[in-house]
Amino acid sequence: MRGLRAALLAIEELRGDLFRLAARVVALEEELVRRVPAEERDAVQAALDARTPELVKHIQAADVGASGRLLLGDAVDKYAVPPLPGGGPPCLELLPICNARCCTFDVPLGTQDLDEGVLRWDEGTPYLLAHDGDGRCAHLSPDHACTSYAQRPAVCRAYDCREDRRVWIDYERRIPAPADEPPGDRTLTAAERHERAAAREVSLMIESRALRRR
Repeated sequence: MRGLRAALLAIEELRGDLFRLAARVVALEEELVRRVPAEERDAVQAALDARTPELVKHIQAADVGASGRLLLGDAVDKYAVPPLPGGGPPCLELLPICNARCCTFDVPLGTQDLDEGVLRWDEGTPYLLAHDGDGRCAHLSPDHACTSYAQRPAVCRAYDCREDRRVWIDYERRIPAPADEPPGDRTLTAAERHERAAAREVSLMIESRALRRR
């Protein structure tokens, strides 16, 4: 119910924003028509049409990471994600040291996860993997075992903690990062923002197709 309420509120807020934006665009167009000589209007319109797609991409890139948006994982086949080099870190051996720190991170679920219906997501923040009252993944058992390991998201399958400063100060020496002061995420470059925005558009398209099939 919280998820439905959040979605309806977001839609209503978006509707108001679109109305205001549409009014602004109409006012600008009317002012442009008034100021531009008639013989130049076709050229101006062509320039606007050519510029719009590029501006849309820049705006989408700037929106990466913004709050209040649908959080959807990349459109990938999680069962085709290759294993980590060398089999990855020895998680069972490390659990007493790291206390499954990675299981406190935000993980967006993809359409494949949603269709399977096994992994729980936060109804107040669609579609982030649900966490319990202690901030840990809802699928983590008291002894730090993943209860839905076979269906774990693509993000979890591809994740390698060994170079993550949120988890380790020094992985080789097994020195964990302070639990109460995790380092912040690295700022994305412009190229990475554009890449994430493009991936998001693909994910939304896949999700739209999946919903229309039902």
